[in-house]
Amino acid sequence: MNADPVRDPGLNPSAARPLAAPDVLVVMAVYRPEAAHLQAQLQSLAEQQGCRLRLIAVIADTVSGALVREQATALGLDLRLVPCDQELDAVRAFETGLIEALAQIEEIGGGGDGAEPAIALCDQDDIWHGDRLEQGLAALRDSGAQMVHSDARLVAEDGQTLLQPSMFAFERRWRRPGLRGLLYRNNITGMTLLMRAEVVRLALPFPAQSGVHFYHDLWLGLIAAATGGVRLIDRPLVDYRQHGGNVMGAVDRQAGWLRGLHRRRPDAMWLRHEAASYGLARYLAHALHSRLSDAVADGDLPPARLRLAGLWPYLRRGGAGLHGFDMARLLLSGQPGLARIAAGFGVVSMGRTIWTLRQTFGSGWQETEEAFDARLYSLSPGMAPPRPRLSAAKREKPQPHDDLVDSRKAPRWQSDFSAPDPALVVLVPTLNPTEIFAGIVTAFDIGLGLAARGFRVRFIATDLPMSSPAASRSFLMRRLSPEAAASGAAGRVSLHCGVQNPTLPAHRGDLFLATAWWSAHIAQRLIAEHDLKQSRFFYLIQDYEPNFYPWGSEFADAMESYGFDFEPIFNTDLLRTYFAAQGFAFADAKALAFHPSIDIARYAAPPRPEREGGPRRLALYGRPEVARNMYPSAIEALAGFVAAEGLGSADIELVSIGLSHAPVDLPGGLQLVSLGKLPWEDYPEYLRSVDLGLSLMYSPHPSHPPIEMAASGVRVVTNGFGPKNLSELSPAIASVPPTAAALTEALRAAWAAAPVAQHERELDLTRLGLSQEAMLDRLAARLGEVFSRDKDDR
Repeated sequence: MNADPVRDPGLNPSAARPLAAPDVLVVMAVYRPEAAHLQAQLQSLAEQQGCRLRLIAVIADTVSGALVREQATALGLDLRLVPCDQELDAVRAFETGLIEALAQIEEIGGGGDGAEPAIALCDQDDIWHGDRLEQGLAALRDSGAQMVHSDARLVAEDGQTLLQPSMFAFERRWRRPGLRGLLYRNNITGMTLLMRAEVVRLALPFPAQSGVHFYHDLWLGLIAAATGGVRLIDRPLVDYRQHGGNVMGAVDRQAGWLRGLHRRRPDAMWLRHEAASYGLARYLAHALHSRLSDAVADGDLPPARLRLAGLWPYLRRGGAGLHGFDMARLLLSGQPGLARIAAGFGVVSMGRTIWTLRQTFGSGWQETEEAFDARLYSLSPGMAPPRPRLSAAKREKPQPHDDLVDSRKAPRWQSDFSAPDPALVVLVPTLNPTEIFAGIVTAFDIGLGLAARGFRVRFIATDLPMSSPAASRSFLMRRLSPEAAASGAAGRVSLHCGVQNPTLPAHRGDLFLATAWWSAHIAQRLIAEHDLKQSRFFYLIQDYEPNFYPWGSEFADAMESYGFDFEPIFNTDLLRTYFAAQGFAFADAKALAFHPSIDIARYAAPPRPEREGGPRRLALYGRPEVARNMYPSAIEALAGFVAAEGLGSADIELVSIGLSHAPVDLPGGLQLVSLGKLPWEDYPEYLRSVDLGLSLMYSPHPSHPPIEMAASGVRVVTNGFGPKNLSELSPAIASVPPTAAALTEALRAAWAAAPVAQHERELDLTRLGLSQEAMLDRLAARLGEVFSRDKDDR
């Protein structure tokens, strides 16, 4: 069936530039491809009709360029390879390819009528029908839309066996969702779309995200829907190959459409799950509004082209009512799964409004009044007036004792002992990419490293529910090396949430790895309650955690964890030395200690850009909420430094990276501006634009930022603590006493010093302990002893 030439309502054929039918730029992301699958996809590209195809292949795995070049050349494809110096996820890979596509359009130029090539996206293992691009070009031309996309057939891994004749029917996709409908659930599959170059110009750069929570096709679809429309070609033009390596497989989205509400009551965890989805939609709505508003202001987009009405419930206060209307409309149109999402969005939107009102007018007002009165009575007569007995009885409700006990110390799940084999069970607070910091990543890498060495590994989130299991698993699997992936390590790794699931698989021979003091309590309790075979657990110790708290219950609970029966794994020899100095017998020379897992070459290998004059840049690792990062001392030192040197805006630019905070006014009319958390992929390049750094950590653990800054060629000031003296790693690091005066003088010395030499950037981290690979080899040997002994005892 050919595309219906009838135009969609609201589409303006004259709004966009005409298309040049002969040229289509096809962007493909290549990541560890199956050679036969890649060959079939490239063959289908070579057989496209009605256009001149130019292939842009982004080598996202850094190593498959030769394979792509060989196969594409044999088929006569016009190929532009885009090599990468580090692995990219799908979103980053397609963003890179689209940047190259725009550059090629500048090279190619339009025809005499000013026409531009269209742009398509392509996966590495699907199969295009011969008229995929021809039909897309015709639909773009006839409809005037900014983007067209099509249905797809689902085929098995062999590429021949038909599994489903229609992806839209199988996944029960909404065929005409509109702008707001796309924010409920994306119906555009990237490998089926074709778009005008203007969409790409408006979409780049993609909005930042931590991990992968939305894919490029959704963002591109939102841009297109808001600037001229999206058109569906209601027939399959692509065969989507279903196999175990799909980034996003096709699923029946209606099955279990209530997400188990018959089994799970809408409690706080359910609300958190809904809030994550709503938060993503709200983020994209605001990002879209901001991007297109800026385009209008810059003269790149006529105001009449904007169609942003669908964003109203996200951009203004309220919005719950409109989500409720959508829920009813979707139910009546036979879309119960989407109706459930709209209902969830309505609940979260209403909750946001209620929470805001409570914060503004609720109990905080009364508590503030009572606090003020308490201060008054402390002045005179020194006592608060008595309350009437009846009033006191009404106000003073009994509190359940469970509310006063730290719930983190106990597992929130039951072990069902259904696992066929024992595993290393890694207990981490969260598996959500947005909530992951360096300490959790270290635990991930240990678990993945042991999976690569043949062990089964179960990761359990102990504190927070998984917002997106697919995003969490994708984040972990991207950390596997090609060799580990080839060894089948992914099949030995499973992810579980101890907050969302009432029961989790277990085996009586399991061995635990605790990663924080409260997970050590969980491991100890599970071992005792179930009389497990392994009476000891491993304890990844990454700091002296009692000192995270004032003297009290948490301090005592953290100290108690050091009295359990465990084998320690220390993050750096410095930390092991500190524990030994505190009298802990387990911190002896036999205890494993490894250096921070920092890829020094990632920071040190690329050259720093040539300075072109202008102010020098100083970056503070600023985290006001984290006491051990000494934010007040850092601000005091910065103020003393710029005042003593008499610096102004022509001399220095002050930025803060880490956690977002308000700007800080400093002497000389300077202002410290917070950039918040930088995307991991952009972090090394940004550091190479920094001249001076200030990064403090009042603990025996050497935090990563001073090391990363020095490797990037930044002259950095940090503090010592106990045995910690990071200046031993490089002359680029000044480790001084943690006082404002000492830090100020160190900054002044760094300001006057010469630029960091290349040899000063090449830090040798073996001074801080074993390499992670060497540590994992020793740990694997230890696990092998434990598990083999368990097998012998059966």
